[in-house]
Amino acid sequence: MQMQTRHWSTETVRPGEGLSYWVEAICEAFLEMKADSSMRRNFTGRLTQHPFGPVDLNFVQASDQQVWRTRQAIARSRQDNFYLLHVRAGRLEVEQDGRVALTRPGDSVLVDSRMPYRFAFPDGVDCLSVQIPQAWLRWHIAMPEALTARAFAAGSGWGGTLNSALGNLMPQTLPDLALPAGLLADHLAALLTLAAGPQAEDSLSTHQQALLRRLRLGLRERSGDTEIDPARFAAEHGISKRYLHLLFAAAGTSFGAALLEERLSQARAVLEDPRRQSLSITEVAWRSGFADPSHFARRFRQRFGLAPAAWRRRLHT
Repeated sequence: MQMQTRHWSTETVRPGEGLSYWVEAICEAFLEMKADSSMRRNFTGRLTQHPFGPVDLNFVQASDQQVWRTRQAIARSRQDNFYLLHVRAGRLEVEQDGRVALTRPGDSVLVDSRMPYRFAFPDGVDCLSVQIPQAWLRWHIAMPEALTARAFAAGSGWGGTLNSALGNLMPQTLPDLALPAGLLADHLAALLTLAAGPQAEDSLSTHQQALLRRLRLGLRERSGDTEIDPARFAAEHGISKRYLHLLFAAAGTSFGAALLEERLSQARAVLEDPRRQSLSITEVAWRSGFADPSHFARRFRQRFGLAPAAWRRRLHT
């Protein structure tokens, strides 16, 4: 698996300029933040970023520091990400949305880039920060913002399993992983879902949850229809278009996002079916409900970490 990486290191700057360089580096690699350290004159840091399917893996080692994100920075931002931080050594204190999480080596914690936060690394930084697009994570967890600043402890239930998986991700072993990055990212999201415990759609009544399940089943059956329309789809199920959108919003997603996921899942199933190897990628796209093959290829790669043709070759060669 060939991966493109990006590197930042204070070794490239003059003495005394390490901290200012570091602030610029984390703003470029992640998003706009501020930082300070007791080691201002002798600050050192190294950051390596690996694209990993729909997410980015950021391996960070640096001097002690405090990092915070302000409302002003959020207002200027065009990025909407969650960050899952796995602490490899030292301590991390995270404050967000009125909650404080104290983590130890081997623990992990989730933060939301759309809300102010503060990190404190009193012993220096040695962590993996997984940058996760908001929309992608909401496929797996209805309300991930409810999990921010809550530590997932090492060695404890599904949280322990999640942290064990995160701990196995090392820069030197990434090129030799036996599975595609997109598939492994899905596994991480599944483990995070299990670690989070029951939470999805708790605000819906039993009747609404049953209706939502029926709507999702209907989307699965109709995903290949390039002309599917939310108003017509809602009418077919005896509800208004507005109520349709409210139900999906209550589940932390949207009609369009749910339809896209069903189409991508259908496309993956076709690509993995040995009986359909003769179908062109354009035909796979059309059968899965994508009118534009290039749009299909781009979305598929974002979701699973490989282009459709490469996904098929991986399975059938």
